[in-house]
Amino acid sequence: MRMVVISLIVLLVMVGVWIWFHFTSVEPITSYYWENVESLLNVVDREDWDTAERDIEFYRQKWDGERKLWVYFINQDEIDSIDISMKRSLSYIKNKDKNKAQAELEHLRILFNIIKENECLALDNIF
Repeated sequence: MRMVVISLIVLLVMVGVWIWFHFTSVEPITSYYWENVESLLNVVDREDWDTAERDIEFYRQKWDGERKLWVYFINQDEIDSIDISMKRSLSYIKNKDKNKAQAELEHLRILFNIIKENECLALDNIF
């Protein structure tokens, strides 16, 4: 009986850490990038390349700080995909390639949305 209680406590602690991580890190960060990358899409659409380059560089630096925590909780492939997408977006913006920049920024938004869906507390993600 003692092992059942200990196992239940360990399970509750793990779920608690998962919930804490989701609501203090995953949810706010994915929402932040979802909204701000959309505004960056509008900047690219207006072809304001200096502002777009400044913004994507700011988001990339912010992401570098966030990824240091996420690397312990999130699948490394998803983190690498975001890194690649950010670097491609920066390259397309520097080269003033409107179509590729918009496509890559949309891809970046989708990557953050996928992480949000994969890390939310749902029975599908537990079992």
